[in-house]
Amino acid sequence: MAFLLGQGWLAVGPILHGGLTTRKKNISLLQELPLMLMSGLIINYGLTLGVQSITISLVVGSILSIIGTSCFVIYVFRYHTRQTPTRSMINKWIGTTFICLLFLSPILTEPLTDWDARSIWFFHAKMIYAADSIGQSAGWQQPSVGFSHPDYPNLIPALAAQVADVMGFWNEYIPKASLFFILVPAVALLFTFARRSISFIFLLLLILFSSLSTATLWNGYMDGYLALYFSIGMLLLGRYIASTQSIDLVSCVCCLIILPYIKNEGALATLTGIGLLTFVLLRKGNLIQAKSLFIVNWKYFLAGLLALIPFALWGIYKQQWNLSNDLEIGTTQSFLRIFSRLTDGSYKLIFQSIYLQIEGALLLVGLLYIASVALNMPFVKESLPALLAAGIFCLGMIIIYLLTPADLVWQLSRSIDRTMLSVNGCIFIGSYYILNAMENKKTAL
Repeated sequence: MAFLLGQGWLAVGPILHGGLTTRKKNISLLQELPLMLMSGLIINYGLTLGVQSITISLVVGSILSIIGTSCFVIYVFRYHTRQTPTRSMINKWIGTTFICLLFLSPILTEPLTDWDARSIWFFHAKMIYAADSIGQSAGWQQPSVGFSHPDYPNLIPALAAQVADVMGFWNEYIPKASLFFILVPAVALLFTFARRSISFIFLLLLILFSSLSTATLWNGYMDGYLALYFSIGMLLLGRYIASTQSIDLVSCVCCLIILPYIKNEGALATLTGIGLLTFVLLRKGNLIQAKSLFIVNWKYFLAGLLALIPFALWGIYKQQWNLSNDLEIGTTQSFLRIFSRLTDGSYKLIFQSIYLQIEGALLLVGLLYIASVALNMPFVKESLPALLAAGIFCLGMIIIYLLTPADLVWQLSRSIDRTMLSVNGCIFIGSYYILNAMENKKTAL
């Protein structure tokens, strides 16, 4: 964990405070920790892609981590040890630790048995570990590995290979520790919303302990983590609408940036989230104010662009190694398939399959909305980004299913329950904000 935290502080310290050991803003450690870990994950992945050697990346990463950790310890000693923690903050730390440890057990004790986990994500990790490289020598161009989608993002596989390299052996358990490292920031961010309320319990249960995630957070699939970070990104954007705190904006952007490193669908989620974030910023003021906001916060936007360098680097590698996506997006054939499925009625099967997956979430948000109207409450604007994100992402996935070259019935049966996790998650976030507003109204009365 310190390996990633130290690397992350080298980016987070200057971005938030202007220095590695200074402090300009009163931000809690519970807000800084997830940013450090997410930044560390991206920096570590970029370093692994850059040097291409697992061993060298571990050595260089360790050096950077020692520097960053030393600076972070100095920072904590200067500014945080003098503060008396409140009972609320202590409870948030206890809750974060408890939930993380609760998930650690199945992560490390459940073996890799499901197809995508064993034959895609952790198969890639095994390839990288065996070759001690994420480069061409890992065998991405071999016809025999074509079934595993070698073009997929490798943030988690690369980290899993590093874990195995440190342990000195590969098995079906230890490399899954990489899932724990990406889980911790999400749980910490969720607990920044913690308060003694039904709405927070509702949030925690639906996002971490419902069909939205549960097994997908420990079985080695990436869909649960994609849904988790996309949902939390919209959760943070909703709070930014209400509070206008820059830490929520930075955390939201960080959640969105990590999405394309998890799965290919993450690119769609990132574009959706960035578009909605831009909409929110413009809604808060006119174009002149938006320009001023960019000038004041230029370092945040610059950091966001720099964080996409590993994504661009993997894209360059894929082009050089002729690793293409099997969906054939943008080709003439893909447009012909869309037209064919729209005319032959296949789209009805897609709509039916999607509805069966999201009807529970739609019913929940519908009932809460009706209840809010009955209480004469105005529309809860904090819920709007999440609900719009659900609709836009769902529309994007409909298009993907319309153009897929695979048999549509087979494709839907194999993936629809996982691809709709992100849609359900965003609907749940919208529901949370409506319920939270109802609670606040009741308290005010």
